[in-house]
Amino acid sequence: MGNVDVAELNVRRWCTDYLARSLKLPANQIDPQARFARLGMDSAMSVFFLVELEEWLGVELASEVVFDYPSIAELARYVATKFPQAAAAPGRK
Repeated sequence: MGNVDVAELNVRRWCTDYLARSLKLPANQIDPQARFARLGMDSAMSVFFLVELEEWLGVELASEVVFDYPSIAELARYVATKFPQAAAAPGRK
């Protein structure tokens, strides 16, 4: 498994867990292909989501990233490609 694969999987897991906690849903009910809005994420929630994702990764993301990559799968792929080291080993700055 390559660094990007591990990184993408880590980001997918983090996003799924975050949304499951925030939306009070079992993680297995979070579809990684579904658009964030369809899952119930509004603009206020997206701000908190982005701040926590940045803290977890230790990188800065553009504020529009959640809208440019509007699903867990798309966002994870983007983050893993752009920040492979941070996503492969989050929390290590």
